[in-house]
Amino acid sequence: MSNDLDVIRINTESWKDDLVKPTQIEQVKIEIFPLVPETHPALKKVLPIFDFQNPPVDPNKFASSLVETCKKHNGIGLSANQCGYEYRIFVMGSGDNYVAFYNPEIISVSEKTNNIEEGCLSFLDLFLTLERPEEIEVTYQDFNGERKTTKFTGITARCFQHELDHMNGVLYTHRAKPLALQMAMKRRAKLSEKRRRLQKQLMTKVKNVTKQLARIR
Repeated sequence: MSNDLDVIRINTESWKDDLVKPTQIEQVKIEIFPLVPETHPALKKVLPIFDFQNPPVDPNKFASSLVETCKKHNGIGLSANQCGYEYRIFVMGSGDNYVAFYNPEIISVSEKTNNIEEGCLSFLDLFLTLERPEEIEVTYQDFNGERKTTKFTGITARCFQHELDHMNGVLYTHRAKPLALQMAMKRRAKLSEKRRRLQKQLMTKVKNVTKQLARIR
C-alpha cells in the first residue's frame, strides 16, 4: 500500500521483538526487489502458506528485503507477490519500524466501517476510496515462526486488510465500484500525463545546464 497523507502507527514497544532488523554480525547488503507490473500474474494468485519447517527462503532476510523495497518506494505496506515472489508474507510499518507478517489471518472485524482513500505501489497514481472495517483482530507468524495475535484500528487496520487481499490474489481495484474505478482511472491518466510533462521539463533543464557548463569549460 502506498503512503499518501496518512501515517501508519505501530506500537513498536510491545512489538520490538517482531521488528525486522538486518543482522549486525553479517555486513551483507540487503537486496532491493523490483516491483512487478500491475498485470503480473502473481498479483492474482492465492499465495500458499509459508512453511517454516522447510522455508523456501531465509524468513528474516527476505522480510528485510521487502522492508527496504517498501521504504525505497515510500510505502507503508508491501506483499511478496508485488515483487513477484509467491510467499505468504507482507511487511507493514513506517520510518525504521516495520513488522513482517507471515501467514496472516483476520480473526474478527468490527461492525463499524470507514471510507478511506487507498493507493498501491503496484498501481502508480491510482487512488480509490474503499469501505472496510475500522477495527480488526488478527493472527500471524513473525519471522521466527512464532504465532502472534493482536488488534489494529484505523489506517493500520486498513493497511493490513489491503495487504492481506494481496495474499489472496484480490486487488483493491476489485473492491471498487465500476463507476468509481472508471473515474479514478481518468484521474490517474491526468496525473500520469502531468508527471510525464514535468519529467520532460526537468530533462530539458538538465540538458540546458549541461550545455552551459560545457561552454564554460
